[in-house]
Amino acid sequence: MDLGALVGGDQPLELDIGFGRGRSLLVRARQGKSRVIGLEIKAKWAHRVEQRRVREGLGNARALCADARELLARSGPDGSVQRVFVHFPDPWWKKRHTKRRVVSDGFLDTLARLIRVGGELLVQTDVDDRADDYEALLVAHRAFTVRRVAENPFGAESNREVRAAEDGLPVFRLLATRVEIGPLTPR
Repeated sequence: MDLGALVGGDQPLELDIGFGRGRSLLVRARQGKSRVIGLEIKAKWAHRVEQRRVREGLGNARALCADARELLARSGPDGSVQRVFVHFPDPWWKKRHTKRRVVSDGFLDTLARLIRVGGELLVQTDVDDRADDYEALLVAHRAFTVRRVAENPFGAESNREVRAAEDGLPVFRLLATRVEIGPLTPR
């Protein structure tokens, strides 16, 4: 799938993965500085956010119901994405559910292929152990440099991010930058 063909225009392309009720996607679209493709696995939320996007006339965005791991694995073109947001992924707590996690070596390989050199990946969670796991995966991945950031640097908080702040929960944010490494080969 050609990601750029999903949303017209020539602004930088962003992916908003796990947008839930859509706050982050709609804010980024309203800012008008980029084209935003949102991927949400829950059909109800994807449909509602897409309806709202249409009502607001935001032609620089799309909200799709999809498993990001599957859709992005067969998407391109390589190096076409400027920024990716992954909001509070992997709600499964049991060890046997680890295989369901979105943020994995394979998914990072896919993102590394899609994100242009100098592009960014923001992963947010309110679970300290998950943040440590994601950080370890990113540090080990040769296509990214990573650092923790205290605030969301993009001015588009997700619904869960707002709720975590209201509940007094810490939010752990990892900002990874895509670096030049030569051709990528799947693991």
